[in-house]
Amino acid sequence: MGEENLQWSEAEKPANASSWTVPTRRLRCWQRQLRQAAGVLVTGLLIAVGCVAFLAGVSWIRSQPAVNVAQAQMQAIREGKVEQAYAFFSSEYQAGMTLPMFRRWLRRQGRLAHVRYLQFWGRSVWGGIALLRGSFQDDLGNRYPVRYMLIRENGSWRVYDFQLSAEETPDSKPNQERLLHI
Repeated sequence: MGEENLQWSEAEKPANASSWTVPTRRLRCWQRQLRQAAGVLVTGLLIAVGCVAFLAGVSWIRSQPAVNVAQAQMQAIREGKVEQAYAFFSSEYQAGMTLPMFRRWLRRQGRLAHVRYLQFWGRSVWGGIALLRGSFQDDLGNRYPVRYMLIRENGSWRVYDFQLSAEETPDSKPNQERLLHI
């Protein structure tokens, strides 16, 4: 309803009718500005959410080859293929832990032979390093946290380190600082 539609007869016209038009004009102007500002904020928020979703998707896709290596190693452990599981370790890790040492460690980790499902919800890739955080589920439905660190070696991902919930894997370099120990 615009002010041009208001027709006042001289008898009905209030004394301060001219002062009413200024506040209603200001009110309409403020409402229009408020709607524009809200539209800009909503658009900015949608763009920000879209960018975050895009970056998360790119990170997820970039980390998938590292996840595949970790899952393949766990599959080899579950199937009892110790040599194949050992081959997924980096050459630096293998230099610090021999295959017989790895076999002994696996025998003490009976729950690894019963891993049914491995999932990662935390994935980070920086250059040639991938950090994976997740959990595995055994045959009884118990979940155990697991952390993997993988490095790029000769163009493919190799397991540099992994830790289980309560017990860590034997350290391949016990007296040296590591790049990143999770």
